[in-house]
Order: sequence, then C-alpha cells, then structure tokens
Amino acid sequence: MAEKIAGLIVTGEMNCDSCGKTMRHPERYAYVYDDESGKESRFCEKCSREKGYLKKRKNERGEEIETFL
Repeated sequence: MAEKIAGLIVTGEMNCDSCGKTMRHPERYAYVYDDESGKESRFCEKCSREKGYLKKRKNERGEEIETFL
C-alpha cells in the first residue's frame, strides 16, 4: 500500500473522515492519498495521532514538536 501523507491547514470548513468532527480554519489535519485505490482521506489532529500520522519528534534544538509523517 503506497500512501502519501501531507499535513495541511483547513482554509474553510471540512469534516474528519474518521470521527466526523467539523474542522475549521486554522486547524491542522492529515491528508492521506492511497496510490493503489485512489482514495483520499482527511483526519483531524486527534484521529491523526490515533492512526500514527501525527507524532512527537525532537527538533535540532531538542524541543519536542508534533509533525505529520
């Protein structure tokens, strides 16, 4: 399964494809595209964490930040 994942910012309103939550600007969300099936999905921050698309990492300064994979 070849997935492409991008971390984006909501510019209007949209719903999470997992929990149905309405996301509004300027919330972050994961956009996931599956090359094989052509399916597009959008997940809120909470669902992104649960699915493993949003994880905590340390930056160059040693500070902990959240980043989309």
